[in-house]
Amino acid sequence: MKELNQFISTGNNSQPTSTDTKPTDTDSTSLDYSSQNSSAASVVDPSTPMTPEKPETFLTIQNVVSTVKLGCHLDLRAIASKAWNVKYDPKSFQALIMMIRKPRATALMYKTGNMVCTGTRSEESSYIAARRFARILQKLGHPVRFLNFKIQTMVGSCKIFPVNLEKLALTHRMHCSYEPELFPALFYKVMPGVSVTVFASGRASVNGGRTQADIYKAFDIIYPILCCFRKPEH
Repeated sequence: MKELNQFISTGNNSQPTSTDTKPTDTDSTSLDYSSQNSSAASVVDPSTPMTPEKPETFLTIQNVVSTVKLGCHLDLRAIASKAWNVKYDPKSFQALIMMIRKPRATALMYKTGNMVCTGTRSEESSYIAARRFARILQKLGHPVRFLNFKIQTMVGSCKIFPVNLEKLALTHRMHCSYEPELFPALFYKVMPGVSVTVFASGRASVNGGRTQADIYKAFDIIYPILCCFRKPEH
């Protein structure tokens, strides 16, 4: 479970050592996603200091995590022996790990037929990657189906300006969790299920949103608050 949480929070930056496994699926399936990039209008006090740049210009989606049910049990040992770019060590982790390059993604496949797809940077890329993983398993002889595809969480990150975390934690103690002796970042609960992790250097990440709109909305809320605790630049 620890390894799975690491995949979800950071994505997987490792690259496969060779081209995709035997199938090179060019599945033309696409999703008609509604536009979810529009940011909700943030409520900003007139006295709140702002920077010339708009927040949307430097916030990027770093990882999208999705799940899908494949509708059959998987023989993970057989898959590991036939497919490329896989890792399977049942003694340390119960899932088989498979990677592809286009789009760059990593799948965690369980013998029950559940699959977690992580590492992509958009909802559409996550869908395409999940479809290609399923197609690979089909070509390896598994009667898989593509059921209940769902985006579970997204992670967006940016680099803004140095922040005084001590003052922020004192002023917004009802929404913050900050224990520098255990972890150097502050956790701020912005919306139900969505939090922002802020480092003193200005590195911030938005976690828990299920759509890009959730990520941008949370950042629109936290950005004017962070501006109030901006450290002076030397």
